Amino acid sequence: MSALALPFKNWPETDRAMWRSLFQKGGVLDDNGSLSHLRLTTQKTLQERYGRWIGWLTRASPEVLFEPPAQRFTQERLSNWLKSLSHTSTTSQHMFVHATLQVLKSAEPARDWRKHTCTLKWLNAHAKGDQGRRKQGRVLSSAVLFKAGLQLAASEADATNTILKSAKYRRDGTMIALLALMPMRCRSFVELTLGTSFEVTAQDIVVRLSGDMTKNGLPWESPVPKSLHLVLRRYLEEVRPWLLSRGGQTTDVLWVDNKGAPYSESYFAQRIRGITERATGIRISPHLFRDSAATTLSRKSPKDAGLIRPLLAHASFGTAELHYIQAATIEVGRDYADILDKELPTRCGSA
Repeated sequence: MSALALPFKNWPETDRAMWRSLFQKGGVLDDNGSLSHLRLTTQKTLQERYGRWIGWLTRASPEVLFEPPAQRFTQERLSNWLKSLSHTSTTSQHMFVHATLQVLKSAEPARDWRKHTCTLKWLNAHAKGDQGRRKQGRVLSSAVLFKAGLQLAASEADATNTILKSAKYRRDGTMIALLALMPMRCRSFVELTLGTSFEVTAQDIVVRLSGDMTKNGLPWESPVPKSLHLVLRRYLEEVRPWLLSRGGQTTDVLWVDNKGAPYSESYFAQRIRGITERATGIRISPHLFRDSAATTLSRKSPKDAGLIRPLLAHASFGTAELHYIQAATIEVGRDYADILDKELPTRCGSA
């Protein structure tokens, strides 16, 4: 959690009571809170972002904390909060305001929120423009990312002069290569676990994400293309056990750090940026691997572009569309692997 976000335990009691009512699970005689349907990870995100608002109020106008939560969120204070956030991107500002407005609108839906909504729409429009500019030159094809990871895991690892550096290169390159082939969300990738979401047999390696590992709650499945098997198996059979023993760790989580501990989501995202900069000369976040997959498919053909939505687990929750995407997601994962397998070398080189 950011140091600027006030922890829940330090919120005013009125805010904590509001929060509990929004997320309470009703019993036989009680109704569910209006946000109780949200997944736990979404609730945590909302809590941190709303905590940014409360944290700012605590520092800037502590006297207003005695007011009811929705009453505090005036246009003037929103404007001042945004000024204090001027050092952040418009995308971050949009996320903070969106979360805060979602919580307060849910608590008091009858209140007039039109001006706040207009501000949110303005932020959203500018955030999209900022995202486009930031992505320029940073969305590489999935094949390029795969080959960069493969080279790091094989020939560059072979050329190192220490066991630790070789192990790091093999692990880092394998992560990049797998993420290029299977553009999972960061949280899903770091939560991959041997025997459940990551299954290895003598013939196959399969990624199976349950609904609680995807943003839209739908399962996602795909075999790992054969092109990566040799490098991936070397990580599993040699590198990972060595890293675990180095730190005296025991875990079924697939990806571990230099001392065998599972990665946190935030550190993993930071590390991927560093690895890609070393391998390609460009800092690429885990999320941009998803843009790379979409770009790769779009360039192949209009037919392949149709795979983008279910491949990335994007779904509208319209009933008919939801059933279609749930049925298609697993097959699409396999189709994408087949497309890339045809584009990539059949052998991994030395590993």
